[in-house]
Amino acid sequence: MTTAKSFSARVDQQRRKNIKKAQAEAEAGPARAEPDATPIGDAIQAFHRRGDIAFGIPAHRSGTGRMPPLAARWMGSEAFRADVTMNKGVDNRHQSWQVEPTAMQLFAQAVGADETLFSANGSTENVHVAMMAAVRPGETLVMARNGHKSAFSALVLSGAMPVYVEPDYDERWQIAHGVDPDRLERVLQEHPEAVAAMVFTPTYYGISADVRRLAEVAHGHDIPLITDDAWGLDYSFCSRLPPSALECGADLCIGSVHKSLNGLQQTSVLSKQGNRIDSTRLSLVFELEQSTSASTLLLSSIDAARREFQENGERLLGDAIDVALRIRSAIAQLPGLDLIGDEILGSAGAFAFDPTHVTIDVVGLGLTGFQAADWLREHRGIHVELSDHRRVMALITYADTDATAQRLIDAMAALAEEHAGAKPRPVDDVPSWSQLRTETVVLPRDAFLGATEILPWRQAAGRVSAEMICPYPPGIPVVAPGELLTDTIVDYLQCQAAQGVMVEGAADESLAEFRVVAS
Repeated sequence: MTTAKSFSARVDQQRRKNIKKAQAEAEAGPARAEPDATPIGDAIQAFHRRGDIAFGIPAHRSGTGRMPPLAARWMGSEAFRADVTMNKGVDNRHQSWQVEPTAMQLFAQAVGADETLFSANGSTENVHVAMMAAVRPGETLVMARNGHKSAFSALVLSGAMPVYVEPDYDERWQIAHGVDPDRLERVLQEHPEAVAAMVFTPTYYGISADVRRLAEVAHGHDIPLITDDAWGLDYSFCSRLPPSALECGADLCIGSVHKSLNGLQQTSVLSKQGNRIDSTRLSLVFELEQSTSASTLLLSSIDAARREFQENGERLLGDAIDVALRIRSAIAQLPGLDLIGDEILGSAGAFAFDPTHVTIDVVGLGLTGFQAADWLREHRGIHVELSDHRRVMALITYADTDATAQRLIDAMAALAEEHAGAKPRPVDDVPSWSQLRTETVVLPRDAFLGATEILPWRQAAGRVSAEMICPYPPGIPVVAPGELLTDTIVDYLQCQAAQGVMVEGAADESLAEFRVVAS
């Protein structure tokens, strides 16, 4: 007869066996600093094998309790099982909190960094951390003006005073490339008080600046170079792609794991090398920004992505390049379409090219990129990564196959056939990069957080913007907090709004009104 006492004894005996087994596995598993280890994922599996019960968060008990039926149906139970609190299950005091640090150490070794930090809050968080680690309130940061909106948010959070360095602008394609090192040198000579430089490379269109020379210029002034290379993390894992920013000497690099590897959305890494960035300050700022409930589901996907691409990246990314080249070859034969290719190179701002960013100009079909993207989605079920006033961009990854490539080729062929004979759409009505430039007259932090007023758009020119107005994608603000609004900027933004462009950062996303610094 089974009594409560005997049942409890059997449970305790089995638990002791499970713990002993798990401890033996842990010695060779979770905190093992070998390239084929996945410390976070291994620790999650060990947690479940031990049969532990965590009387804490998450409330669903890491998949052992009732899960939301709809979410369980959409995601499966394994997603919930991987949702284990890092400091109450995955890591413990006896392992000296080594699971996540070991995973980050392995990532740093894989990309050639001295240290790497994992973020479950996306590259936006890492951009914030990088800027606040390098620049104190009121100090000068030389920053490329073609930055992602997260960098302009970081200016508000950090209290830094930006001195913008303009990127190379391609008049033919009407896009900004990277920063010319000679231009960075001139700006740094004009602003010897600058404490750091920040650039954004590769661009959304897959075009990289000469990062090696940019690093040399920054280091010649004894300041660090920060690179937001969110689109270039895969460069560390394939010799057929451009060299990584770390390889080129950048001091602090932000990379999006979900953009080019196979981490889940919101996964990002911040990698540091050298001693130009203080490690203690970096760590403290990171803790300031980091969630106290960072998702182990997301963090473990960074861990697994590193192992996958460290072992197989050359092949996986090489296959993606081959698929992209096949797509490019086929689309190049279609009437009315034009492709951005490596012929765009030739300046220090357009130094290297990533062919997996397949950017297709559609003005020859009489279309805007927005119209082409809508047609592809509605008629062919094809969603592109980016659309703008004249082109669409399809991002090709390791996940693409000949079958997905053919669907894209067929869809573009159908688009070309549907609009054959159309009169090419003029594009000279779009202001050039230089026409949209203005001056910073107020510290971004003061403009954004200080007293403001709302004005009708017709009265906004001549006032100082208190908001970041950012057509998305690509997510580069047309005007940032602290910048002077001009007639050209206001008119251009009205045209963008009229075309149905998605606008982020503005208090009134219809742009009927503007938020400006109070007079």
